[in-house]
Amino acid sequence: MTAIDPRFRPHLVDPAQLPGWLGWSLDFFGAEDGQNPHVDMTLQLDVSAGWVRYGRMREEGKPTPSFFAFLTWHLLRALADHPSFNLRKVDGRWYRLDNPPLFVPVAVGGDARFQSLVLEDVYGQDYPAFAAAYGERLALARSATPPQSEPEIFSLAHFVGNLPNLRFTGLTLHWRPTQMVGQSFFYFGQRYQDGGRMLVPLAARLHHACTDPYVLDQLLADFSRRLGEGV
Repeated sequence: MTAIDPRFRPHLVDPAQLPGWLGWSLDFFGAEDGQNPHVDMTLQLDVSAGWVRYGRMREEGKPTPSFFAFLTWHLLRALADHPSFNLRKVDGRWYRLDNPPLFVPVAVGGDARFQSLVLEDVYGQDYPAFAAAYGERLALARSATPPQSEPEIFSLAHFVGNLPNLRFTGLTLHWRPTQMVGQSFFYFGQRYQDGGRMLVPLAARLHHACTDPYVLDQLLADFSRRLGEGV
């Protein structure tokens, strides 16, 4: 990758000009020296408020393809306001993406096993627009002739996966030392009820150059607040 497509709105970042943690960590954990720069965490999220709102939307006949899509849209809205999760290192330089795409692996079975669902301009979409685009792309991914995504999309996108049949309590994702520097990964699991609450596992792989449990805590607090406010 020699240049980031302008449609993702990249802005060059100079670590030497950043104060505090990022001014040091971008270079230290972003070095392509074979170290594992990731932090893996699996949490059980209380999404009760979102589940109630999602149920009301379905009862009212409002278009909403799935609870996963509903959760993903709220997560994207939170990610837009947390710059650390929008940093990517490309060809030795750090950038902040103000319009990153979304990448979702779609299980289709057979020899292919997975296809790609890619959405762009997700930060600017309200929920009805996102739901419509997500449903359309999901159908295409499951079709006989699914579209192929551009190779660089994977490294620049927010990766959000869905494992609706697995109530996992720990998930460690694969990585390659020379790829996806700065990118975080998220996987939602099987929703379940416990003590009157609706819970869902969330696995997060954080790139320690720009993210850590501290900023994940802030992101998820924002995410939970947005779930409570609705769409």
